[in-house]
Amino acid sequence: MTMTLTLTRQETAPQAATVNDAEAVLRHVDRTLGAVAQLEPDLFHSHTGAGEAVVALAGTARAAAAALGHDAGTALATGAGVVVVRDLVSARARLQLAVSRGAAPDAGALPALRHRADLAFGRFLVSAPAQA
Repeated sequence: MTMTLTLTRQETAPQAATVNDAEAVLRHVDRTLGAVAQLEPDLFHSHTGAGEAVVALAGTARAAAAALGHDAGTALATGAGVVVVRDLVSARARLQLAVSRGAAPDAGALPALRHRADLAFGRFLVSAPAQA
């Protein structure tokens, strides 16, 4: 008995960067802030898994704002939970402003930043403490 397997290959061109990539980053930031608001800020110190994910997401939001031509500000490297949460709020404000201005996106950066935000948000979901 002989079996034949046929595989089809479909070539796709990479998508051009759009503001939708930045909006996807913004959605992850909003979801993260919603979860963080219900918990104690001390749980998000930058040395915890959840805190590292929040710092990474804030840095990605700042980089997305810069890719849209807006001032990204200074990214946080380490800090207490309340500082980490404040940094995420600040990064969100900068990204929201950049998205609302509708500047031409950096075609190379935004898709990669969207992917980085997806990864950081996933790490946050895995490592965030459960709500009591």
